[in-house]
Amino acid sequence: MDKILRFVFIGLLLFFSYHFVRDVLQIFGVQNYFIDIWHREHVWCKSYCRYVTLAPEIFNIVAIGVILKRSRVGILGVIVLLLIPVWLLMWFVN
Repeated sequence: MDKILRFVFIGLLLFFSYHFVRDVLQIFGVQNYFIDIWHREHVWCKSYCRYVTLAPEIFNIVAIGVILKRSRVGILGVIVLLLIPVWLLMWFVN
């Protein structure tokens, strides 16, 4: 894996880790600027959005860990990269 892809997956790992921690803290009712940044309630899933994203976040964190350990993108890396447009679509759908 070249350096650019390695940095991309490290950045994605940081993003998904932050998002996972943020969602867990929101479930427990913790509110502050670090948690509320770029967050908005969605009309289509209401309070279920907090729970819907947990499974994909855990998958992405584990998958990126495997990708970085193997130093090979493979099918797993392609799946993670293809999920990015899905995340963006779900963020913009309101």
